[in-house]
Amino acid sequence: MRLRQIGFGLALALSIVFQAHAEDGQAAYERGDYASALAHWQPLAIKGDAASQDGLGSLYALGKGVPQDYAQAIAWFAKAANQGLPKAQFHLGYAYLRGDGVTRDRNTAIGWFRKAAAQGYAPARGILDQMN
Repeated sequence: MRLRQIGFGLALALSIVFQAHAEDGQAAYERGDYASALAHWQPLAIKGDAASQDGLGSLYALGKGVPQDYAQAIAWFAKAANQGLPKAQFHLGYAYLRGDGVTRDRNTAIGWFRKAAAQGYAPARGILDQMN
């Protein structure tokens, strides 16, 4: 029982550390410091942090601090979306809607938008309303 508590405490502490570093990456991104955003997000994304994976996807999709690479963007968005991050689900849906790095597929886009909207992500709900 004690070992389980220690494991839970360690997992909680790591999630707080990941959150702080992912937020540092977001702050750098918002300042236009894409190199710092990349430096914060990349190691966390590799370790599986969904917010950082979505952030890297955004950098690659927009070519901010890295060469624009839709394949990389889709790969990172998909990792985060499959973990249930609504923002990444929206980004992936948008890529399918536009055909950015994937074959354009309205039905797949709608599916991702619905997943994000079901979690209360307002931009997904808005785009679904516009598509109807």
